[in-house]
Amino acid sequence: MLNRRQLLQHLGAGFALSCVPYSSIAATHGDGIKYGMVIDVRRCTNCQSCLVSCSIENGVPQGRSRGSLKRMSVQQDSHLTSLTVPVQCAQCDRPACVEACPADATGKLNNGIVYIDYDACIGCQSCVEACPYQARVADPNFEVPPEKCNFCLHRLEAGLLPACVESCIGSARVFGDLNDPDSKINALLKNNKIYTLLKQENTQPNIFFIGLPDTLDEQAIITMNEMEWQR
Repeated sequence: MLNRRQLLQHLGAGFALSCVPYSSIAATHGDGIKYGMVIDVRRCTNCQSCLVSCSIENGVPQGRSRGSLKRMSVQQDSHLTSLTVPVQCAQCDRPACVEACPADATGKLNNGIVYIDYDACIGCQSCVEACPYQARVADPNFEVPPEKCNFCLHRLEAGLLPACVESCIGSARVFGDLNDPDSKINALLKNNKIYTLLKQENTQPNIFFIGLPDTLDEQAIITMNEMEWQR
């Protein structure tokens, strides 16, 4: 397990993130609705209201979660500061989990959301192992399907925002239709330096970030324990 000093070394040694040009995001747009999310890490206070509201809204069993908050110390100019990076299902356009499922129990809807068919799931956990973001949380007893974010699909169908977006006190999360050129999410994507995690995996995620340091070690973020920053 990484101690605090080792974590800082990881951050300092990490390869530079490459920002995602808006032209490449726009190239994936099409007809109909395509949901996505922008997370501004500069606004995240690590209050964990997103995790709590998600678990309550979706009835997530105790001890499991549909997302995580990775908090770390980063060097900015001459001082250290803390940064929190939320990690959840990225609703990828090329989801590795869908390809890995032998039971066709996970798929992608026309609106861009990657879902789990809980009736068809055989509990093999192949999707958990395939996800490069470690965004699917397995049942340790292999009795029920994994947990993952689905943008609170039932809330969207009722005309509501995902629970994490509605509960975020820092307004760090902006959700919307990527296919709508006049949407707030598209304005953010056009006018900010945008990043995605693990771009090299070529999964084409639809969770975008503002405010990430260029030297961030993405893999260290994905694999770190949420409490490691305190060591």
